[in-house]
Amino acid sequence: MNRLLRVIGMAVVAIGVFVCPGNVCAQDPDAIFSGAVASYQRGQFDSATAGFLRLAQGGIDDVRVWYNLGNAHFKTGKIGAALAAYRRGLRLAPRDPDLNANYRYVRLFASDKVEPAGQFFLEAWWTALVGRLSVIEARWMASLLFWLAVGLTAWRLWPTLSPPRFLTTGLLAAVWSIWLLATAASATCYRRDFAARSGFVTAVQADIRGGPGAGYALQFVAHDGLGGDIERTESGWHLVSFPNGLKGWLNAGSFEAL
Repeated sequence: MNRLLRVIGMAVVAIGVFVCPGNVCAQDPDAIFSGAVASYQRGQFDSATAGFLRLAQGGIDDVRVWYNLGNAHFKTGKIGAALAAYRRGLRLAPRDPDLNANYRYVRLFASDKVEPAGQFFLEAWWTALVGRLSVIEARWMASLLFWLAVGLTAWRLWPTLSPPRFLTTGLLAAVWSIWLLATAASATCYRRDFAARSGFVTAVQADIRGGPGAGYALQFVAHDGLGGDIERTESGWHLVSFPNGLKGWLNAGSFEAL
């Protein structure tokens, strides 16, 4: 857990550029952040968590807040909450080395060592490739490639223009193909971060039942830090599918949805 408070000095200044939501405006976000940092440095991790949470729940969506909130959660022994905070930060900065390192490190402390179901190698390759992009990056890439392809096509086909020799039909086909891949990457990123609801168990242990209620049969028990995807929600219970293919219902209060 190197550099648990990364670039603190820069962050305290830079956080002042955030848009101030209504419930945070009573106190300057910069002051809330610096106070949470000071609490963390003094070892007052509950107080630090409360400060970073206030910013996050007030609508401030920033990598530095999620990173430091994850660190504070981890220091208080909340594995699932820490992983959820890191994952929110990784949506914004998927290649951030500190976020990735801490996310992998904290996952080691999850009690349930669940092996994911096997993936077809092309699916695994695509997931790894797209995992390095944020939604915003993928959308910009797809948009730029689209207009590049449109411009080159118009140049090639416009009757009064003389396109260069390299602007062949094969090149245009390649550019349009790359645009299709970028569009698919954008759709995959959106589904990963927003359309598909995922999250982590945040209770010390959570009963996984056969239906949406405590009266249904107990299927198995999950523990703090186990991740999964929400298939649907009913009566305050989530139907969650886990990486090994098992699924079941657990109380929504025991699972932090992203």
